[in-house]
Amino acid sequence: MHWILRKTKEPFDPDLSKFGFVYVITNTQTNKIYIGCKQYFIGKGKRKRKSNWVVYTGSSVTLNEDIEKIGKKKFLFEVIAEFKNKRSLRYYECYYQMKYNVLAPDKKGVRNFYNNYVQGKFFAPVEPYEE
Repeated sequence: MHWILRKTKEPFDPDLSKFGFVYVITNTQTNKIYIGCKQYFIGKGKRKRKSNWVVYTGSSVTLNEDIEKIGKKKFLFEVIAEFKNKRSLRYYECYYQMKYNVLAPDKKGVRNFYNNYVQGKFFAPVEPYEE
């Protein structure tokens, strides 16, 4: 398994009683980042089954193209935190995407994130803004 805990850098040992986790994937050659979330199970009741979270590499096409080109070993797969329900999982995915301003370019006009949208409502690029 390629997932580690962001805080400790220890191998990730999931709590499968929770709903899922928010993660960061970093290209260690370019420092380009992807922030997302993954749930442990899909479906409900009798139709509930394991998701592919163990081998998951994000939903970004560009990210996965880079993983294919340069290899999975050039990426760091870190779990930020686990959450007990879908509402919290989606909220904190959005929180970290907004916190790190994933849709806006940096001061040099470079986008340092693979993310192209947040919650399907906000799309890159957005204008840079600093308080």
